[in-house]
This record gives sequence, C-alpha cells and structure tokens, in this order.
Amino acid sequence: MVNYLKLGYSSELGYETAFDETLLETNRTHNFYVDWGKIFSNLDVYQNEINILNSLINSSDVESDFRKIILEYPTVISLLPSILAIREKNISVLDEYEMKCFKLSCSKRSPSNVDEIVDFSKKTGLLNLFNNISDLKSYLVGVEVGLDTNARKNRSGHIFEKLVGDLLKEKIKNYPNLTLYAEETLDFERTKRLDFVIHKNGVPKFLFECNFYSDSGSKPIEVANAYIDLNKQIKKQNMIFIWVTDGFGWKKMYNALHKASANIDFVLNYNMLKNTLDNLLKD
Repeated sequence: MVNYLKLGYSSELGYETAFDETLLETNRTHNFYVDWGKIFSNLDVYQNEINILNSLINSSDVESDFRKIILEYPTVISLLPSILAIREKNISVLDEYEMKCFKLSCSKRSPSNVDEIVDFSKKTGLLNLFNNISDLKSYLVGVEVGLDTNARKNRSGHIFEKLVGDLLKEKIKNYPNLTLYAEETLDFERTKRLDFVIHKNGVPKFLFECNFYSDSGSKPIEVANAYIDLNKQIKKQNMIFIWVTDGFGWKKMYNALHKASANIDFVLNYNMLKNTLDNLLKD
C-alpha cells in the first residue's frame, strides 16, 4: 500500500486527493511542438540539390528540364522522397492501370532508371509542384514540420523524463552522499533499465520510472500491473521504487490508480515528487 504517512499525508484519501488535484494538464513545453534544429539539419544536407531543383520553378518545359537535371546532377534524386513527404529511399509503387508493382530507387548513385523517375515524378504531381511554388526550400521546411509531428509522441515521453531528471538533480544537491544516474540497468528477476537511479553511498537506493498520460487507455493499466511486480522485486533487494506518473489521463483511470497505490509504496505525480521527495531522501 502507498506509504502516505512517509509522504506527509494523514490518510490514503488525502494522498489520492492530492494526486488528483495536482496533476499536470500537459507536459507540452515549448520544445514539444517542433524540433527546428532537426528540421534545418535535415535540409542542410540537401542544400545543393535544393538550389539545382529550384531552377525548375516556372520552367516552360519542366519535364524536359527535369530529365536533363537528373542526368547531369543525379544526386537530386535523393531529394524526391522529401518533396513527397516520405522518408523511404526505395519507394514502392502500384501502377493502378496495369496493376503491377515496382520499386523506385532514390539513391544518390547515377540513375539507370531515368524514364521511371521522370514518369513517377510526373504522375505523382511532383513536377507540377514547380509551377506552384516560389522556393523549394521554403516548401520543404513546411514538409519537414509536418513530418516532425510524427515524432511528438516520443518527445512527449522524453520531455517528462527531462522534467523529472532536472528536479532530481536539483533535489540531491543538498545530499552529498547521493548520486543520480540516468538510464541505469539493474538485475532483479530479470534485467531492467530504470529511467533514473539515485545511489546512496555508492549503492543503488531509489529507483524511478516516469510516464505521462494525456489520455486514458489500456497502456497505463498494463504499465501499472508491470510496476506492481517490479515494486515487489525491488523491495526484496532493500531498495525503494518510485513511480512518477502524471497527466489528466489519470482522471479517467481512478480504479487503475487505486490498484497501483494499493500495491506500490510510492506513486507520485510531478508536483507531489517536488513536495515530498525530501521526506524519502532523508532516510
């Protein structure tokens, strides 16, 4: 059962009320929305190719000019997937008229399939694009921003981990016998990588896992069940497990939270960790 007394709460109800009332509505920091560094880094690799293809803008015979370009500057082919907002360099295509599939290679090597590349670029509307934009790089910035939204889910988890990690770093400054490690692997009944481990006098003592849930669902329930078992294993080795989990998704998963707090000693959201961690570290 959650050790609410150790955390400074007078009752289990007081703990559960505090958890509910101090949940973070979002973990979307300013860095969540767009990774501009990655976007411009991706485009810098193709600066020469972008400049060359820019010559097609407002071309009177874009198909002919495009053919000449890929014969003289075959490296521009590697940029075609990005223009179409995909990451694959080997593109699978179904010809809906002949019902045949083929693969189009967009590598930087000298092309042997010029006709296929030109035909593909024409049929996908890629060539027509150059009659509708004024600058290819500006267009590609927009494409990269769109593709970057797929990475937001991963950034969300990493951002919350960073928030917790920064808090832990700040907290242990007052404890010279404590050392913080990130992503440390320890052996229990099986090998487990922990998000954070605080060593006390050189020995692992406080073990942290971090999760943020904006919405309810089966995943938090599965994680809770796994952590109940992990908590048992950790206690056998005289260490303390702390599950730091947050997000408004928990407001619709009261039963899952109740089960977790009934079987894990320390289930805390970010604000609770901030306010109660010193109670644990003083041990």
